[in-house]
Amino acid sequence: MEGMRLCLLALAGASSFAALYTSPLLAGGSDGASADGGSLGKALAALQRLPTVRRAQQRAFDLRSRAECLKQMPVMLDVVTLGLSAGLSFDSSLELYCHRYHNALARALAQAMLSWQLGTAGREEALTSMARRLGVGSLERFASVVSQSLAFGSPLAATLEQQAQAIRDEQRAQMEEEIERVPVKMLIPLGTLIVPAMLMSILGPLLGASLEVG
Repeated sequence: MEGMRLCLLALAGASSFAALYTSPLLAGGSDGASADGGSLGKALAALQRLPTVRRAQQRAFDLRSRAECLKQMPVMLDVVTLGLSAGLSFDSSLELYCHRYHNALARALAQAMLSWQLGTAGREEALTSMARRLGVGSLERFASVVSQSLAFGSPLAATLEQQAQAIRDEQRAQMEEEIERVPVKMLIPLGTLIVPAMLMSILGPLLGASLEVG
């Protein structure tokens, strides 16, 4: 009896819910159905646009992270070089940079260092995968140089100092190229805004005077 009573209560609740759900549709008629269809279409269109928006946001974030990492590379190399020159190991010098600086490069290096300290990946593998994930070629060269120097016992400080200087020279060359492109970029606003305004300021009074004389 108790089970039958529960079944009857469940059926009554389901019928009440169905009545409440379908009553607005019956009251609104075709207008309500079309409005619901329009809102549903808008919702589906918004859901379809979400992956595109997320991909665009991810690309913008990756570009910002890549630019920030490339900008911080010479500083990181200088800190590691100073640590090695002071007698610290490579891991200690890299840990010093990760603790002193708070940026995308320091966070990525800290994660890579944690992976080879825990033994989940080798030093070269962790650094190379980090460089490929960030898309910075200088980091891949850094990983290769560090692995070869630590494997063969060659001096690492001088090599990293040369790499830091090479990156600074590359950044300076890119900056000079950007400066050289500035006059070309200024031609568009110069031709569309400044030159017409100058012509109007010069020829306007002359045209006004000629109209008054005529």
